[in-house]
Amino acid sequence: MRPRALVVLPEAAYPVMGGGPLRTASILEWLRERYKLSAIHFSLAGETDPVGAYPEGMFGEVLRLELPRHDKGMRAKVWRNAKRAMRGVTPLVDRFGGRDREIGEWVRGRRWDLVWVEHFWGAQYGELLRGAGERLVLDLHNVESAYYESLERTAPASLLWRRFAGCSRREERRWLAGFDRLVVTSEADAAKVKGRRVSVVPNTAPWRERIEVAPREWAVVFSGNFAYAPNQLGLKWFLAEVWPKVIEEEPELRLRLVGKEVECAPAGGRNVDRVGPVEDAVAEIARARVAVAPIRSGSGTRLKILEAFAAGVPVVSTGLGAEGLRLRGEVVVADEGRAFAEAIVGLVRDEDRQRALGEAGRRLYEQEYNWRSAWKALDLLEL
Repeated sequence: MRPRALVVLPEAAYPVMGGGPLRTASILEWLRERYKLSAIHFSLAGETDPVGAYPEGMFGEVLRLELPRHDKGMRAKVWRNAKRAMRGVTPLVDRFGGRDREIGEWVRGRRWDLVWVEHFWGAQYGELLRGAGERLVLDLHNVESAYYESLERTAPASLLWRRFAGCSRREERRWLAGFDRLVVTSEADAAKVKGRRVSVVPNTAPWRERIEVAPREWAVVFSGNFAYAPNQLGLKWFLAEVWPKVIEEEPELRLRLVGKEVECAPAGGRNVDRVGPVEDAVAEIARARVAVAPIRSGSGTRLKILEAFAAGVPVVSTGLGAEGLRLRGEVVVADEGRAFAEAIVGLVRDEDRQRALGEAGRRLYEQEYNWRSAWKALDLLEL
């Protein structure tokens, strides 16, 4: 009889679009080969059942927990976060909290060989789920306290982010010790968590055959979820400090914004195309000459860089944007606006260097950063 596993999913992994879903989907594909899966799945009220977008037969039993919709406007966000700060709870922990009764009733009398929780936001249910599983694993896409500490250094309202950094440190001390194993994206994040029960499973992108695009368009691409604060803040800095210097040198060059919630992207800038979500992000990235990751806050590792590697497109990134990846010169790193702009201009003008860096990134993707690589790391967990 196949062993059974319960997965806790605060966000949908399918359709596979964006960093979080890419990581979760790779783990689910590995789990389904070894376990009969059940799921606790959060989704927005009024949405079509998200389980219908998963590969057929992924799950047996599913508990769907609906989240109320809320206003995404800036004023509403500020008010919600002010209330959270006063209560001493971090935003997404608050968003996914308060479902103990429903979860407790659903798991009562059931038993799984493995309970696998995605995202720190689900860690608050660890104690409740302890009795339902032989082994309890938490996959930390980010180290939450490090995430808020980085926002405190780079974002407006630093006192708010400092408050959330303190709250998340308390939550981490309270919840992380209750898991048999913690999984993180990189050695850099493992050092932030500190513990013998920490294992690294890298962020990776699904396997893609090479995409041949010739000639590439006269464009730079920034991909990601634009409702995510590090992407918003990185793009705001890029539009203010980098892009004007780039188009001063290359006035016909376009910046393409590719990904979810593009309406949340900061306004401004010449020659900016808001493409939005696309069915095939790697193919879209492959149309550009250079991909950028001007990330100045956040934790974990950036899937946007790995997708650019898969597309064979050279990358210019900040040091933090490239943090946690095992690089050997495959990314051009620049942290100051002028240096970042000069790196872009130099690459778009030099097709030989474009090709060489794109090839180097593609080789690294093939060797270390595709789903097969993640599955090898998962095999070592001995669950």
